[in-house]
Amino acid sequence: MLLRNVGFLFAVLPLAAQNYAPLSAEERLKWFGTTTYGPRSLLVGGTAVSAWRTWRNRPHEWGPGWEGFGKRYGARILGNTFTNGVEASMGALWDEDPRYFRRGEGGAKKRLGNALKQTFMSRFGDGEYRFGAAKATGIVGGAFAQKMWMPDSVTTNRHCLYRIGGGYSGRFVGNLFREFLPDLKRAIKRKK
Repeated sequence: MLLRNVGFLFAVLPLAAQNYAPLSAEERLKWFGTTTYGPRSLLVGGTAVSAWRTWRNRPHEWGPGWEGFGKRYGARILGNTFTNGVEASMGALWDEDPRYFRRGEGGAKKRLGNALKQTFMSRFGDGEYRFGAAKATGIVGGAFAQKMWMPDSVTTNRHCLYRIGGGYSGRFVGNLFREFLPDLKRAIKRKK
């Protein structure tokens, strides 16, 4: 029942008409590089997440100091590399586009719906949205792959499920930034 309601939500929140061009191999590689190693990922996401985990000392085996921060930061980069690499490569095979398509207009409810929709769904080569199987494979695969380099205290299946939830939550928050940050920047410029 819940899945049917979620599907209905996505069906009633269509995107504004856009000229869609499928992703080329070069654009897919650029997406992977920017999403994995770009400033937003390394500076904002990597630093903030690693600092938070260092402050909370999670996992505790790595300690609370700079060395622990470095290990957490490195583990995050490795996790993102795996997750985004799987999404990019599987997406190439399945013709799934990993990019976020900003609505940029309409009410907040529709734009929030767009961000939520693209958390779980992807655009395909025909321009239509369907379940993002490559996205899911990357997030789930990345969560379980981290068992290889994370300390034993955070490698249970329960911890993997938390990481899957974190992967989708992070994707949703990123989508919200992509949807609303340009508007916020414009509003700030107008006030100057």
